[in-house]
Amino acid sequence: MNPTTVAHLRLSALRRRHPAYEFVRGRDESGQECWQARLCVEITPPMRAAGVVEVIQRPNHDLLVYELYRQEVALRPFHATHLNPLPRAYAI
Repeated sequence: MNPTTVAHLRLSALRRRHPAYEFVRGRDESGQECWQARLCVEITPPMRAAGVVEVIQRPNHDLLVYELYRQEVALRPFHATHLNPLPRAYAI
């Protein structure tokens, strides 16, 4: 499989595994490839204090997945709370 196909398969898997996030793959300000995840709910002050961030951007899929795991751990205490959804944007 070519790299683009692999990237699309990985994006699809990320979207299924993490429905509260919006994922894109693109280029950062310097022209380097990057992967980005944007949390699609409003972050409350207690969530921010627990280390939850709105946007995660990493240079590759593997580093993004690692940071998503860390965010999952930080979000776990908030799973039973009502969260306000944010509008989705579809580009970096």
